[in-house]
Amino acid sequence: MESTVTLHCLNGFTLYARGSNLIVSTRHSEEAFPISNIQSFTLKEPGGINQGKVIFRTAQASTAGINLGLGIGAAIGAEKVFFFKKSELENARLIRDFVTGDASAAAGKTVVSVVEELRGLKGLLDDGILTPDEFNAKKKQLLNL
Repeated sequence: MESTVTLHCLNGFTLYARGSNLIVSTRHSEEAFPISNIQSFTLKEPGGINQGKVIFRTAQASTAGINLGLGIGAAIGAEKVFFFKKSELENARLIRDFVTGDASAAAGKTVVSVVEELRGLKGLLDDGILTPDEFNAKKKQLLNL
C-alpha cells in the first residue's frame, strides 16, 4: 500500500505526495508530476494575515507565454503556485520534505509514520500526559526543525 501526504489548498486544489509523484487534484481533474522532474520547491509559511504558499517549478516546457513588452516575456505552465491556510502548515511541511528529500517509497513510509506519531503525541497532550513544552519539543524533533 502506497503512503500519501495530503495538503488541502485554497480554490479547490489538493496536493498529494504519493510514491514518486506530486499530484495536483481538483474536483474534475488530476495531474501527476514526477518528483524527479521538479526543479525547485519553495514553501512560504503563513504569517500574520498572509496565507501560506507552495511553489514548484517542473522540468516540463511551459504551456504558454506572455509578452510583457520591451522584449520582456514570462513563461506560463512551468511554475505552479498554491495557497493554503495556516491550519495546513504541518501538511505543507510534510509535502516539502517528501519532495525535497528521498523520493523513494521508503521516504513515503517515513512521512506517514511521522504524521501518525504526531497524532499520537497530540492525543497524549490532550489527555494531559504531556505538557505543551514536551509536545512542542518532540514535534520539532520529528519535523527536523
